[in-house]
Amino acid sequence: MTNPNGLSDRIVVFGDELKSARAIARMLESSGYHAASMSSFELARAQGVPQRASLVIIEPAAPVLTGPISHKLEDESGISVRRLNWAREALSFCEEIRSSPSTGDVPIIFISKSQRSQDKVACLNRGASDFISKPYQRAELLSRVKAHLRSWRYERERAERLEQLKILNRVSAVLASTLDPDVLLDGTLEALVEVSRAAAGIIYLCSEDGLAVHVAAVEGIEVNDDTRESLQEIFSAAVPLMNGEPTLLDQLPESLRRALSPALLKKFGRMVWAPLRLQGETVGAVCLGLERHTAILRQQPELLATICNQLAVALENARLYVETKKGAAQLSFVYNLGNNLMTSLEMDELLGYAVFTVGKSLECDACAVIVRSSSGAGGFASAVYRRAQDEKAPTADWYDATNVKSYFEAADTRVQPSIECRTDERFLCDSAVTKETVVPLMFDDKTLGMLICGCYAERTISPDDQRLLGAVAQQLSLAIRNTELYRRTKDTSINLAVEVSRRTREAEEQKRFTEKIIDSLPVSLYVVDRDMRIVAWNRNREVGGLGISREQVLGRNVFHVLARQPRRRLEEEFTDVFRTGEMVRVEQDSSYEGQKKVWKISKIPMRVDNAEVTHVITVGEDITEQKKMNEAVIHAEKLASIGRLAAGVVHEINNPLATIAACSEALTARVDDIENEEIHDDFSEYLQIIRDEAFRCKAITNSLLEFSHQRQAEKVPSELNQIIEQTLQLIRHHPRLNKMKIVKELNDVLAPVYVNEGQMKQIFIALISNAFDAMEGEGTLTIKTHWHECEGGRMLCAEFNDTGCGIPPDHLQKIFDPFFTTKPLGRGTGLGLSVCYGIVSEHGGRIEVDSAEGAGSTFRVMLPGHNNLTQQDGNGEAFEPIFEMEGAL
Repeated sequence: MTNPNGLSDRIVVFGDELKSARAIARMLESSGYHAASMSSFELARAQGVPQRASLVIIEPAAPVLTGPISHKLEDESGISVRRLNWAREALSFCEEIRSSPSTGDVPIIFISKSQRSQDKVACLNRGASDFISKPYQRAELLSRVKAHLRSWRYERERAERLEQLKILNRVSAVLASTLDPDVLLDGTLEALVEVSRAAAGIIYLCSEDGLAVHVAAVEGIEVNDDTRESLQEIFSAAVPLMNGEPTLLDQLPESLRRALSPALLKKFGRMVWAPLRLQGETVGAVCLGLERHTAILRQQPELLATICNQLAVALENARLYVETKKGAAQLSFVYNLGNNLMTSLEMDELLGYAVFTVGKSLECDACAVIVRSSSGAGGFASAVYRRAQDEKAPTADWYDATNVKSYFEAADTRVQPSIECRTDERFLCDSAVTKETVVPLMFDDKTLGMLICGCYAERTISPDDQRLLGAVAQQLSLAIRNTELYRRTKDTSINLAVEVSRRTREAEEQKRFTEKIIDSLPVSLYVVDRDMRIVAWNRNREVGGLGISREQVLGRNVFHVLARQPRRRLEEEFTDVFRTGEMVRVEQDSSYEGQKKVWKISKIPMRVDNAEVTHVITVGEDITEQKKMNEAVIHAEKLASIGRLAAGVVHEINNPLATIAACSEALTARVDDIENEEIHDDFSEYLQIIRDEAFRCKAITNSLLEFSHQRQAEKVPSELNQIIEQTLQLIRHHPRLNKMKIVKELNDVLAPVYVNEGQMKQIFIALISNAFDAMEGEGTLTIKTHWHECEGGRMLCAEFNDTGCGIPPDHLQKIFDPFFTTKPLGRGTGLGLSVCYGIVSEHGGRIEVDSAEGAGSTFRVMLPGHNNLTQQDGNGEAFEPIFEMEGAL
């Protein structure tokens, strides 16, 4: 029985008692089904029976299907054991059918003598669709067979429809994605081969005259000369088999088999052919080659026909698009050429531009224009262009004057010369030119001259090229005629022409000068009329990331152009100016690519003949830098105030510091009176610390005074390692030092540096303090000194590497800015690294930082070595100023 959709109802009955299986098959045959009986599962696998079956019926003769073999069965002749083994094999076969992708939807009915529920459950669990216990009614079996076949047909039809939709969707996506014919053909064929699981595919297209067919696209086949010839033979052999309709060839005829090579015969075990038809005419064909074992949809030919219809329409659309694009390009070329030709009124300039533009655009090896003089003296005006870059300037005899004169004499005797191609009696005296295309230049049925396009190689002039050359000749003829009329007018009315030209030039220059003035203003300017349409738009409104060209905005509604600005507010501003006649000024913030801009917008009323306001001039001035300068001035004033305040505080602090220092000096002089040696040593150390700290405080106050009064710090030759050791001695009482580990890697072979030791200690203490703050808990600070190679030569480097939290990337560019800090209020002012940067720069060095968030930071202080030690130490007592241990961040 075959259903209306063409799906064959083929039922296979398996039984270990073949007689019973055949009885069921005969019963199904009598009911109109195609049924076959088998007992060997191995043979069924080898013949691919499950793949072709619509329904499988399994009838084991064993009384039970699962469980161990009982002793009672073992004692018999072995028949029961064989039946039980067959039943178990049947369950495995059932599971195998259900797990295969190609047979997973085939229904399976078990017919068994077993009445045990566990046997029924086992069958259903192993993949059976239904379970019938013996004895059963014939009508019951037929009813279940009919129901399972109906369900199977429905699922198969649904799967095939989904497959068809998938193919159509994939191909439609390709067809809609491009208008390039080659890309269209390759993409469609690739999609067809992929979704239909074909081994190869070919698209044939007819020539424009319909007399020849060529291979347009190939997929899955390596194309060479032999293969291409074989593919042409395949088409010739397949055309009689199609008869203009989609065709599925399950068995290839001998004519096709002879056309296929052994390699192609494997790929084309089966073929699906469909013609490409457009408006009733065959324009090509599509062939899909499938291997023998590849499953295909039965509606494959009809589906391929639908796709071919879509492809034919898409190819026609692509052809029309290419022709339209080419025609538009030609029209644009002719239009632009005509406009440019009309702007020139000098014959030499006109002809030179014409040959250059035409020759370059049409890719001619040589292009020339020869025009006979309108004065009647028999002379010629001419110009030539050669594409080769190494050509010298043309000489006076670059064309054959005799042939040219004969051409014009012959043209006077005929009504309309036509475009002609010459290989003999050429006009150009260039031996490399093998073919010339000569286009007459006509005006009012009079031959003005000729346009010559020369080619070094043989080249066919298509009808499109001839039409284009004809249009170019018309434009050039009109321009030549205008040039002649202009020369005649100039000769007869020279004074008037000069005056008109002068005034015209002055007006144009005045207009351009006015436009240049507006465009040169360092502001953005545009003008709107009472209809809110833009009538002027200066250069500064065109440039920049948000700029719009003048051609795009003139005449348009201002609210459509400035769509990003609030319309209501913008409309109110324009309305107020038109109504009151008073200027409106506002400040406006904007942001573009993360940069904030501040604009001062002025809307100025404009009157014509002192009447009412007819236009509004909008001027936008970028005041971002001005705002920044104002903020910088305020910040500088703040710093100056801090300097003045610091100078006053310093003078107040220096007095008690002097008293502390004097007392420590007096006690130091009397410490020798202490007889107890231990107390004597302690007092000496403590008094020395008091004295040093007092001097350090004084150095700090002096630094503040220097900051306020720009006093030059004293510098002496010093050892970098010694300064670091003294700095570490100063911070040995730091409260976090017990939790931190300091590792020193100091290079003993270093040149001295010419520095202010107090300022160097100030830098090192600030960097060490920052490292302690960054590590907070336990950590390691590694201090290194070494030579460092850089662009300016070798420099001495003091490197501080900590294992702290690191610096975020967005903070790295700001850490040396004054007052920048990430610490909470009261723990830092943000001046530490800024002051360090200033000190290092003053010493002719530089400071660098490398940091990764979560991996610690490395600060490098690089100083030039001191090679000239002739400078003397300054007079007066030197103090060792340090910086208060606050973090720079």
